[in-house]
Amino acid sequence: MKRIPKLIKFPTDLVQQIETYRKKKKISTFSGAVYALLRKGLQGTDRDNVR
Repeated sequence: MKRIPKLIKFPTDLVQQIETYRKKKKISTFSGAVYALLRKGLQGTDRDNVR
């Protein structure tokens, strides 16, 4: 998979929530946790649009 670098600044409270998710799911990197959460959110969006 080709990767495109993007600079993004996260609010402190969101970083803490992502870190908690990362540890709970035993994901090794912050980026990996963000990818997982984005995929999960996008899948939910697809289901919401099926009506």
